[in-house]
Parts: sequence; C-alpha cells; structure tokens
Amino acid sequence: MPTQTAHRYTLQPYAGPKSRTMCPACGKPRCFTRYLDTDTGELLPDEYGRCDREANCGHHRNPYHAGPGAASYAQQVRLDAKQERPAQRVSSRTGTPLPAPTPVLSIPADVFTATLGRYDRNALAQVLRGHFGRGVADELLSRFQVGTSAHWPGACVFWLLDTHGRVRGGQVVLYDATGHTVKEPRRCTTWAHTALAQHYQRRGHPAPPWLADYSQHGQKSPCLFGLPQLTTAPAAQPVALVESAKTAMLATPYFPRYVWLATMGLSYLTPDRMEPLRGRRIVLYPDAGCLDKWQAKADELRRLGYDVRVSDELEKLATDDERRAGLDLADVLLNEWPGYPPSWDEKSERG
Repeated sequence: MPTQTAHRYTLQPYAGPKSRTMCPACGKPRCFTRYLDTDTGELLPDEYGRCDREANCGHHRNPYHAGPGAASYAQQVRLDAKQERPAQRVSSRTGTPLPAPTPVLSIPADVFTATLGRYDRNALAQVLRGHFGRGVADELLSRFQVGTSAHWPGACVFWLLDTHGRVRGGQVVLYDATGHTVKEPRRCTTWAHTALAQHYQRRGHPAPPWLADYSQHGQKSPCLFGLPQLTTAPAAQPVALVESAKTAMLATPYFPRYVWLATMGLSYLTPDRMEPLRGRRIVLYPDAGCLDKWQAKADELRRLGYDVRVSDELEKLATDDERRAGLDLADVLLNEWPGYPPSWDEKSERG
C-alpha cells in the first residue's frame, strides 16, 4: 500500500532511467520527473512534473498550483470527490435517501502507458510517417497519446482522456497501408476494454476487478478524443470537431488554427460530452451526406448556449457517390496531399 505523506502529490522517487520521461517543454529524454499520487500509487497525467535540467529548461508544472481562473489539479480532484461521493443525499420532497452518483470509471494508468510507443509495429503510425515525415507524425502520436495494440498485429489505440487526464476509455482500430480501416474478413474495430477482456479470456485468466467493473458499467466513449490539448490551448483558439479520431490527427498539421477533436461517432455528439468546450468557438465538420444530422445537433447545442456552427465545405465538394460512401475530411487529405515539405524531414533529423 502506498505510504501516506504530508502531501498527497510528490515527485516520483528515482528508480532508474525508466522512472524519468521526456520533458514536454524542452523535449529532452529521461530528464522529466513526474508527480506521484501517494494515496493511489499512480502517476499523475504526463504534463505534471519537473524538468531535471534546471539551468537550461527549468519547466515545472505543480499539481498544487492553479492557473488564472482555474482550479489546480489537487483542488479539482477534491471537488470531483465531493461530487461523486457525497456523505448522504436526501430528497427535499420525500425525505428519502437518493442514490449516490455513479463513480467515474477509468482505465489504470499503467495499462495506458504500456501501449505508448512501438510505432514501428503500428500501421497508423506508418501511414502518418509516410505522409508527414517522421518528425511531424511522431509529434501527432505524442500529442494525441495514441497507443499500439497487440489485439490485431499493427493495430492502434485511440485513448480517450478527459480534461483531468483520466483514461476514460479507448478504441482499438487496425488500418491498412492506405489509411483505411481493415474490413475483411471483418471490420477490425473494437473497444480497449473489450480487447483486454478477450485477452484474459483467451489465456484462461480471470479479469482484474477494475476491468470487470468497467466492462459492466463503463461507457464505450465517455468523452471526446483529444481533450488534453485544451490544457495548453489558448482560450481564444477555436475547436474543430470531426467524427473520426484519425481525421482529427490528420487535420491538425494542415489547419493548426484549430484544436482538432473527435466525437468517435455521431451518436456521441451529446451535450454532456461537449461540456469541456463550453465558452469556446466550435466548428463541426460532418462527413459527406451527414450535414443535416450534424446541423440538428448544432441547433440543440446552440439552444444550450454553445457557440457552434457547421461547415458545409465537404458537402459541397463531394459527389453523389462520395456522399453515399460517407466521404470524410481524412479521405480528402489522404488523396489530395501532394507530399510533405522537406523542412519536416529536416526537423525529424534535428530531433
């Protein structure tokens, strides 16, 4: 059991080179000490820590320090705990006890971090490197914290992290060499918790308690893909929302004025999932043939106070056949992109 200390969050003790990671500020490997939650024994989200290169970098993000107009990580955890586990809630009308709110279910950090890397075995990583060069592609994989899965050889994991850095879910997808989802002999998409459950079942091992609980009560896609970008994006930077995680990644280098996020499916474009975007300007980019459905979603969100509009650019561009096929922005970018600038490869070589 983790040792109790005066402070719940402390810098991770040194336990060899693997206990140090790349600094998010200076980019140097194995010089960043992350914060540890001594109550749970888990590491905090990647951005919380201190660079050991104090003279040359000195980057330090402390979970106890609040930003302008925002709660600190520690304060937010306490607020969430109060909301999720109140002492007793009673109906003001009947006086009878109310059921406790459903706790936030998440996937353990070590399961998530174990998938990061091994991009030479990741088909999506190879597609990105082929189109953008290694430097830009690897920045995208890091920005969106994409994992590599052994569920299918070459598969990737689109992890769904909320604004507090909790791993709320993930989608496993296998792509072919053209960047399209493998569909033969069957469509190769599943959810991370489903893939993990099958892993234990194939080996005849019982699923760990957290996985059994998540499989029974967890949501398939409880939050938008790419949310951690909002922790560093300026408040005035608009958000572009697409359906596919792959599309959000592909669009990011071409249209950097937006923070690109994905819904992971039209049915997941709901007000509760959109809550982290409240106060920002939002542009929806529907797949061809889905404009009316996304417009109806936008009308609902506007009634709830969101600043949202829908782009019809893809709808105008698509042919009737492409609308029937559900052409998306990723298809256009993969087909039309003439090749990445040589400077992107130079950047990779310098890195």
